[in-house]
Amino acid sequence: MRKLLLSLASLVLLGIAGPLAAVEPPTDEVAATITFMREEEKLAHDVYLLFSAMYAGQEAGSMIFSRIAESEQRHTDAVKGLLDEYGLPDPVAGMAAGEFANQSLQDLYTTLVSVGAAGYTEALGVGVVIEQKDMIDLVAAIELSVAYADVVQVYSNLLTGSEHHLAAFLKVLEVPEQGTQGVQGAARAGMKAR
Repeated sequence: MRKLLLSLASLVLLGIAGPLAAVEPPTDEVAATITFMREEEKLAHDVYLLFSAMYAGQEAGSMIFSRIAESEQRHTDAVKGLLDEYGLPDPVAGMAAGEFANQSLQDLYTTLVSVGAAGYTEALGVGVVIEQKDMIDLVAAIELSVAYADVVQVYSNLLTGSEHHLAAFLKVLEVPEQGTQGVQGAARAGMKAR
């Protein structure tokens, strides 16, 4: 799937599958996706920042949360750049950590923090769930935004980052990348599919 998306992104960048840069403002659906991705990246940042404070120095590998929170800040800033480029309002302007305009993301944040507060291993499992959700949403966003090379480029970079974050969480958990069922189960305890 990733190879297909990168191939599509390459075609867009070469001008074969669409314009090099978006000539028109984004469609309502693409604009809504950019807005959603801004909040989803903020959710990851805010969760990891909180876990960084909760577990700092308590466990081997606990620095993972602060390092990935810094990366997630760069991710949310990149999506903010798209909002600015297209003149779209920022859904999180003036919002504190843990606050979201999108109610489903607000509820998800509350649930993830609750699960991760149960313990360090559960917090790492939450990281796995966040990154997997982010990757699924980014693939869908790339497919939707194929006519907008700049958007596809940002999303492709975010997808690569999420893959690295997932691998880092799994490494700390010492779980092979293909065997995440137990970790997901711990992190999804009490969560309903969204």
